Amino acid sequence: MRFLIIFLATIGIMMQTSFAGFPDKTIRLIVPWKAGGGTDTIARGFVGAFADAAGVDVVISNVVGGAGSKGVIQVQQSKNDGYTLLLNGTDTIIGLNTFKKMPFTADSFEYVGGMYTTPTYVLANKKRGYTSLSDAIEKSKKRPGELIAGVAAKYNAHDVMAHAINGYAGAKFRIVAFGGGANLKKAVLGNEIDICIIHAPVALAAVKEGILDVIGTGGSLQNITYPPAKNMKTLRDLNIPAEIGVTRGLYAPKGTPKSVMEKLSQIMEKAAKSEKFTKFGNNFGFSPVWLTGKEFRALHDDGMGQYADIKAKFMSK
Repeated sequence: MRFLIIFLATIGIMMQTSFAGFPDKTIRLIVPWKAGGGTDTIARGFVGAFADAAGVDVVISNVVGGAGSKGVIQVQQSKNDGYTLLLNGTDTIIGLNTFKKMPFTADSFEYVGGMYTTPTYVLANKKRGYTSLSDAIEKSKKRPGELIAGVAAKYNAHDVMAHAINGYAGAKFRIVAFGGGANLKKAVLGNEIDICIIHAPVALAAVKEGILDVIGTGGSLQNITYPPAKNMKTLRDLNIPAEIGVTRGLYAPKGTPKSVMEKLSQIMEKAAKSEKFTKFGNNFGFSPVWLTGKEFRALHDDGMGQYADIKAKFMSK
């Protein structure tokens, strides 16, 4: 028994020593979406500041498939040494676990922190001529199943918001998933769909150029760095009792040592508050935030309740 205690103590000391210099090699950030979408853009805006704070190289890998689940699973199954992390939005784990049986849950990861929070908004190509989301909803009622509401993927925040609009407002949009934000953005820019439900501030440059219009939002746009959109009516303003948005952040495999998680949190906080990432965020559309791992984890619990409610009312068939 004494030998076992000494052995376990020795192993513990060896593990602490092995992580004492963390990080001392390249960190890999897995983004479970195609290049060019909102999460990927934020990741590429963040990676430089994160690498500066970490003092090592940081690379991004786009691991695509399964409505975001392929990349999530890859991180879940990775070695829990802090060198492979997931950079993603809260809605992927919330949505997939609300609608499907997955090999992971919100408890399958350690939470480093969150750094970019935005509402999900509604865009339309200016050629469609919609004056507001209410206008688009009324036109969809006159042409049931004809007007297309594009979303990036099934089971994410876009999809839930589209069903909330159809369900609570009696809209008759045909909801079509485009396999990622990059494809969805391409569809709305090409005027292939009637409305695009996507996380702000994706395609904001096209809004500023007069190609697209912001016609609605899942939450307040008061913090957007584009003044004309600040007072856009929210879902609640339209009597739709939902608030839809997303926070991007970093996840680590379950069991990542506490000392490594503490160091990752310090690195991430420094990067999130850096001048470099703040400049990116403001240019992209919103100022960055800093949420601790505990706060980031709590968002998943809050989201599960809202998604489950909308699923039960409008998406269970």
